[in-house]
Amino acid sequence: MLWAPLAALSLLTSSCNLITCIEPVEPTCPPVCVSGTVLRQTCMAGTLIQLHNSQEGQTIQFDFDGTGVKTYQHVVSTYTELGALTQQGTKLYFNLTRGGTGPELQCLANDAPSGMTKYTLSNVSATACAEKSPAAPN
Repeated sequence: MLWAPLAALSLLTSSCNLITCIEPVEPTCPPVCVSGTVLRQTCMAGTLIQLHNSQEGQTIQFDFDGTGVKTYQHVVSTYTELGALTQQGTKLYFNLTRGGTGPELQCLANDAPSGMTKYTLSNVSATACAEKSPAAPN
């Protein structure tokens, strides 16, 4: 019968034997370090950050400084607590994850585009990732 040799071949090619099956190891990569500049802290969207080395985020058009509408590409919205790093123009380095929540707020002004996807930042620093010591905690 032809099925028996095919079954044996299938076991050999999938790293299985009749007792155990070995799953292939998935490669683990360190999180990608993303850099960005704080555009503004807002009520409606948290902190808006324009990314430098990522295709994440969205293109927005907004008048942040009263000088007219400008286009900003690769902008993310986050409610991650950034402390003193929320000052406009601050360059940040971090790991970025899509998803997050914001507080339920009553915003009195339309201070950001509505409906922006939320992101969560981790390992946030004002120091470039390559400059960090591998043993230093982030």
